[in-house]
Amino acid sequence: MPESEVCDTCGTATRRSSGYHLPTKHVVISEAYWRSAFQTVVGMARVLGRDERAQAGLFDRLITQSGSSDTPWLVCEECSEWFVFDRAAAREHARRGSVPEGSGAVDPAGFAPFAAAAWEHVIGRWPASVQQPTVGDTCDFCAKKIYRGELFGRISTEAAEAHLASGVLETPPLNPPRPDQQGWLSCWICMGRVQARAHRVQDGR
Repeated sequence: MPESEVCDTCGTATRRSSGYHLPTKHVVISEAYWRSAFQTVVGMARVLGRDERAQAGLFDRLITQSGSSDTPWLVCEECSEWFVFDRAAAREHARRGSVPEGSGAVDPAGFAPFAAAAWEHVIGRWPASVQQPTVGDTCDFCAKKIYRGELFGRISTEAAEAHLASGVLETPPLNPPRPDQQGWLSCWICMGRVQARAHRVQDGR
């Protein structure tokens, strides 16, 4: 099995020993991944002069294509910030070329709202083919809307203080701590970024 590979999410050269193997279900629930994917394809469509109707058709084709992948995704270190996962296990799967538990194709109906939120961010409107949920809250770190049913996490006051001291968090939370949470609410995008950067700090990178 070759050591030099290409990241399945950004297309750049990477080394298997410094990457991660993720099942499709971890990739397709990542709004950060979809933001990057949509920015690329929509940008190309606009350069080619495609109208808004043609651009909208890209959404359904892309989520169907990505969800149909039944093999693991090799993700580079930089792109790993887009996902929340067991980093040690995913690194070992990439190094060995083995298949993570839960790998396989995913029905787009199960992740379309995550992709739709990214489409809204890139295009400025929610895709017509996906029912839009109501907004349940906002992220205390980036102010992103958190729709009902969307994944989110919590960061305690102690953890936030440690992350600020180590540089994992570049700026403090936007709001005071939530009394009922003993800390702050974090969207999945911020959770992935914090997890990845905290891991690098722990490893001394």
